[in-house]
Amino acid sequence: MINFYPGPSKVYDRLKDFSKEAFESGILEQNHRSQPFMDLLQETISLLKKHLNIPENYKVYFTSSATECWEICAQSLIRGKVQFLYNGAFGKKWFKYTVTNPQINATTNYELPTIRGTRFFINQKVEEVEIDPENDVVCWVSSETSNGTHTSFESIKKLKEQSPKALLVVDATSSLGGENYDIADADVWFSSSQKCFGMPSGLGIMIVSPLALERVIEINERNHYNSLIFIEENFKKFQTHYTPNILGIYLFKRLLETLPNINYVSEKLYIRSDRIIDFFENSEYFDLLVENPDTRSKTVVAILPRDMEISIKFFKENEVIIGKGYGEWKNNTLRIANFPAIPDEDFEELFRLLENYV
Repeated sequence: MINFYPGPSKVYDRLKDFSKEAFESGILEQNHRSQPFMDLLQETISLLKKHLNIPENYKVYFTSSATECWEICAQSLIRGKVQFLYNGAFGKKWFKYTVTNPQINATTNYELPTIRGTRFFINQKVEEVEIDPENDVVCWVSSETSNGTHTSFESIKKLKEQSPKALLVVDATSSLGGENYDIADADVWFSSSQKCFGMPSGLGIMIVSPLALERVIEINERNHYNSLIFIEENFKKFQTHYTPNILGIYLFKRLLETLPNINYVSEKLYIRSDRIIDFFENSEYFDLLVENPDTRSKTVVAILPRDMEISIKFFKENEVIIGKGYGEWKNNTLRIANFPAIPDEDFEELFRLLENYV
């Protein structure tokens, strides 16, 4: 069986050995205020910064998931004029959950924020929509898993030009660890372990700029266990604001010790993405959902089978795990993950099988 599901997805085989190491080391029985855990956390953060080329003055935090980061941002970071940009199900959910969050910006220091949502289309660049130049915060999903779109590096820079005083907050759940982002181009990035990092689910990664941290301190929201100011106060001691996923952090540390820099990882992933796109562009049985190469994801490819029933049957009979459609594309698309942990051999087998597709 080969797995191209867009998350949780393929995990690195070496995690089996790392899990055994974790059990034998005794780290899983340490409390999160102990020196062994603090050393583990400090080492993992240092390795992640090197792996993703994160600026030294940016902070790294671990949470339970990227979805929790939605909540953290709503509680601790949202102030003034806020614009959500979305073209798919996950961006829309993030916007909806923020607007309806009864605890949003739960502080008497500032008035409730003005939150606006702006929809754009899958073949449309995000900077082509109307952006308020007076925004204080701009939020969007950089790789929309529901439809296989992404925001190019050039588009991220243009968003900053269009809303120069805004904090840029990026949900990069399906692309961080695969795409070679310039982390300094935005103020908050977050992701989860179960996609491009090739690990089990249960670990969120949050990256925060000095400018965003200044905003957090100004707002000074302290009403939740995961208020961002509490997170920072704990992490600067290399402790966590909650009882953490110690196994996940240990696996992440050991994995990062073996992974090459994101420069290499992304280059290899981009080459493979081009091959996947070329295959389906020239297929007589499938079309690509996203026609514009500038907005097409490198890490999740959405395809349109000419006959959905035949396609589902074919993949099932050949023991290929593939993602069904999501949201408004639920009934007419399939999704293929192109995450770094998926070996090239699995894609070779997929292409071989599809050559005999009937």
